[in-house]
Amino acid sequence: MNILVKLPCVVERYSPEFESLFSPEGYRYFRRYLSGILVSDNKTLDGINRLFVTERRNQSSFNRFVNRQNFDIEALNRRRVGLMQQTELTRFKSSAGDSGVLALDDTLMSHYGRHFDHIYQLWDHVHEHYTLSHNLISLHYSDDRTDYSVDHDLWEPPDWEAVAIKMRELGIHVNDKKWENRTTELSKWRAYMRDRYKDCQYKKPELWDVYKTKVLRGLELLRRFRRDYPGIELPVAMDGGYTGAEVCKIIDQELKMAYVGNLADYQIIIQSGSVRKSLGEFTAELLEQHRGGQTKFHKTTVHYKGQEETYYAYCATHRIKGYEQKQRLVISYKKEQLNGTPRYSISNRTHWHASGILRIRRHRWPIETFHQEGKDEGLDKYQLRDFRAIRTHVAFVSTAYTMLKRAAHDDELLSTFRQRLQIEPNGTLPLLRRLLQLEALMALVEYVHLQANNGTSIENILQQLMRPVAY
Repeated sequence: MNILVKLPCVVERYSPEFESLFSPEGYRYFRRYLSGILVSDNKTLDGINRLFVTERRNQSSFNRFVNRQNFDIEALNRRRVGLMQQTELTRFKSSAGDSGVLALDDTLMSHYGRHFDHIYQLWDHVHEHYTLSHNLISLHYSDDRTDYSVDHDLWEPPDWEAVAIKMRELGIHVNDKKWENRTTELSKWRAYMRDRYKDCQYKKPELWDVYKTKVLRGLELLRRFRRDYPGIELPVAMDGGYTGAEVCKIIDQELKMAYVGNLADYQIIIQSGSVRKSLGEFTAELLEQHRGGQTKFHKTTVHYKGQEETYYAYCATHRIKGYEQKQRLVISYKKEQLNGTPRYSISNRTHWHASGILRIRRHRWPIETFHQEGKDEGLDKYQLRDFRAIRTHVAFVSTAYTMLKRAAHDDELLSTFRQRLQIEPNGTLPLLRRLLQLEALMALVEYVHLQANNGTSIENILQQLMRPVAY
């Protein structure tokens, strides 16, 4: 059972950075919420409020704080990222050869029941089935010493009727029969509108006013990054779900950023003249030539998180179908025998070597770790119905996660753990979470000891501690 008689040291140390964003009462609830995320097994509002046995707060007031969101979430996010810019080890690094990487990706936060705002049946690529979920789009920073979330957004399902009305306002044809049957043939209507929107979304950006796909929301995160950190030059790493010709064009021409994206083996490479082949066919030819004595795949060393990784890669500049500009293409294998499934990477920096492109691609992995560890911190454990409240929850979980990442490089705080708990922290988040729970237990023991020394009976002390938990 988790019980708190004082705030965890991580919250005490870093929460003052955020105090000016809240009212005095809101700041108290903010610190309670972060404490619950870090220490409690029960991440619900009720579970978090029950933690604080010596300072009971009104549950309805706590609920209003989260649901009304009387603070600026974007400002909270900037302050959170600003916390990481205060030390050399955790700040953005954009020097040549040692640059950090921005990774763009999304994750599903599955829930049972349809009473959550904007819950939607979405395809789960991991388990290969549809599930009721919210979809979180994240922009994540990673370098060899640290990684943390930079920004995030929640996807909102489309109102296809509103999209169709907007299309007609813009002079885009919408089939009259499909429109008339939109309520009686709902699945066909949705499929039709998805295709129409896909055809028009980049030609008519005005459609974004009524609906944005997860990819468009990801682009908005990159735009915000360029706005908030104009002097920081970082490459963007994306998986195949975000790597598209129009997206890459916007990143390259509008945002002026370098990118490394993933392609699939069915995508088309254009060779001299009108010769077109799938990447799978092109790779088969390269393998035949390589095994015939023409070296096409070279041993490549990639430095990642203090380790050296070896790949065998083909690297050259090619035209890819759909892309206006030539792309730097890397085809890589993990094994010298060149067996297994190859990975296809492209970049708009046609002078880059395979090692640099593969290093950037490798730094996409921490966003997957963040999504998993964030869920350990309660990212998908909410029971909040209101979409605004869910946004608040996600922002607070990201803040708690960032505080842990900051603590992992805070020598003064780690020294406190060593002296007080007689344990050597290794900087990993699971251990830091356990240390915070141990700290809470020690604080509880000290509290009981102090109360007993002041003449309070053990029975009365236990009643005082258990009443808030059991009510």
